[in-house]
Amino acid sequence: MPYQGECLCGNVTFELQGEPFHYVICHCKNCKQAGGGAFMANAFFKPQQVKVTKGQESIKTYSDHKTKSGNAISRSFCFNCGSSLFIGPAAGNITIVQASNVDCSDNWIPKKESFAEHKWNWVKEITFQPKKSKL
Repeated sequence: MPYQGECLCGNVTFELQGEPFHYVICHCKNCKQAGGGAFMANAFFKPQQVKVTKGQESIKTYSDHKTKSGNAISRSFCFNCGSSLFIGPAAGNITIVQASNVDCSDNWIPKKESFAEHKWNWVKEITFQPKKSKL
């Protein structure tokens, strides 16, 4: 099932093929600042699963060097409304999509939290996808 997504102003639209292969809630300072909230819901896709269908020219990219790992990542956003759209590691083998911009992403269940030690006090327990048993 393809998923449709867009930025707040609608200048940028995109399509996702298939389900995310990983889905995490990130509490790192950079994601909180980039997303403007207490955490960021990051859905991981292979680059070939993500296609910008409108507004490629409206996407600007910022190279974020202040990561916990020390490895730079690219943060893409709509230059008109400021919506955070995609995150990409330097290796380029993953496209992380901001789930809040994707229609029907409320059906996705996160697998884990990243940087839970930086979770704001009022953010309570989050229900995660159960781990698959190894047979």
